Amino acid sequence: MEVSVDSRLLWVDTEVVLEAGKTYRLRASGRWHDASIDTDAAGYSSVNTFQRWTEGLRRAPAAPWFSLIGAIDRRRDTQFIIGTECTWRAPASGRLTCFANDVRGFYFNNSGSITLAVEPIS
Repeated sequence: MEVSVDSRLLWVDTEVVLEAGKTYRLRASGRWHDASIDTDAAGYSSVNTFQRWTEGLRRAPAAPWFSLIGAIDRRRDTQFIIGTECTWRAPASGRLTCFANDVRGFYFNNSGSITLAVEPIS
């Protein structure tokens, strides 16, 4: 199944239902923009002093700016980095929700979307 993940939305409900214990391959393609910074779903490292100072405020602080992040039903305890591709075993059942890793309140200057393909593999 393929879905679009809009970079301006705080959460994107992909409507993909994941099952606990199943493994999935997730692949993201396309490009999106954090203000004037063009990147893919892998995201990017801080490019200026302001970004370095605010890294800890990102919704997923350990992940790069604008990396594609997934979760089950928006649950923080299920968040994981998708990036451009990952294989991931669902710890719980629920709907796959995603976002571009940015600081809350700064989604207004984002643009573009990523296409995310989700495939069950076991």
